[in-house]
Amino acid sequence: MDIFAEWQTGGTELRWRSTTAANDAHEVAVFSRRCGTPGAPALVLVHGFPTSSIDYFALAAELGSEFDIYLLDFPGYGLSDKPAEPYVYSLYDDARLLVYAITQVWNLTEYRMLTHDRGSSVGMIALEMLAALDPPAAPVDLIVTNANIYLPLSNLTAFQTALLDPATGRPTAEATTPELLAAGLGASTFMPRRTTDDPEIAALAKCFAHNDGIRVLPDTIQYLHERAADETGWLEALSKSPVNTTLVWGLHDNVAPLRVPNHVWQTYLKNKPGRNRYWVVPGADHYLQCDAPGQLAEIVRLTAQGGDIPLQTLGNQPDGAVLVDQSAS
Repeated sequence: MDIFAEWQTGGTELRWRSTTAANDAHEVAVFSRRCGTPGAPALVLVHGFPTSSIDYFALAAELGSEFDIYLLDFPGYGLSDKPAEPYVYSLYDDARLLVYAITQVWNLTEYRMLTHDRGSSVGMIALEMLAALDPPAAPVDLIVTNANIYLPLSNLTAFQTALLDPATGRPTAEATTPELLAAGLGASTFMPRRTTDDPEIAALAKCFAHNDGIRVLPDTIQYLHERAADETGWLEALSKSPVNTTLVWGLHDNVAPLRVPNHVWQTYLKNKPGRNRYWVVPGADHYLQCDAPGQLAEIVRLTAQGGDIPLQTLGNQPDGAVLVDQSAS
């Protein structure tokens, strides 16, 4: 069984009515997946753009014997519904969906959350919503991985820019195939580079093809406008949150380069409440959960264990993840 078929087979469906006013309570089917060990510590994994929860296939395998793992595909992505225009995709709607899944579908009370890419913006919005509930339902730990959470320091690709432009977005999507998009990601955002012969890249192509995902790329990418408008507010809120926060970054990322987490760490996280850490993974690119699942898994374990750890390189190996800095309340 290939990765796509295995991932799809293990999933369930939940229904979600969009909270975005323009969508008039449109209902969508959302792919949800639970794997790992029932009753073990809970771990929520949140995907980014333009991919889906299948990004965590390797990480879930690494951590499956130690964690009860929960994932979903946001509307417009992966194995979920992908309504076409005029449906409006929104970070805030996805954050409400994530809160709904955590509190009412999965019924989690103590858990950890790991986010990637666009999912890190969703996660920060959801964190405020979860903390405001009565009783509060925020995670014990938030782990943020490669994401352009501060756009002024990002390197948006020509493809992203073309999709974002109303004049070129739809023609760009029409000229793109699922295989072409997957191949482009494999050749530019994974380390070492990968081709469509790679099982994970082949799975991405199938996810993009599912429910005609390429068609909605000009719509789903509009989240960048929400991020540009509100990202500083999300970071300022995070800087006041008592939730332990860990940054983990693949070194070779050119889309969300290392200057992004450097700025976020120094400006917002280093002196915030809670236990906070900043790791860099030398052998990984943007999709560090695919490039270095073993190292990311070890960082998740160390984070979940709590307690003090020294600045270190995992395994004392040249390609080991480096704990660059940390703070403790």
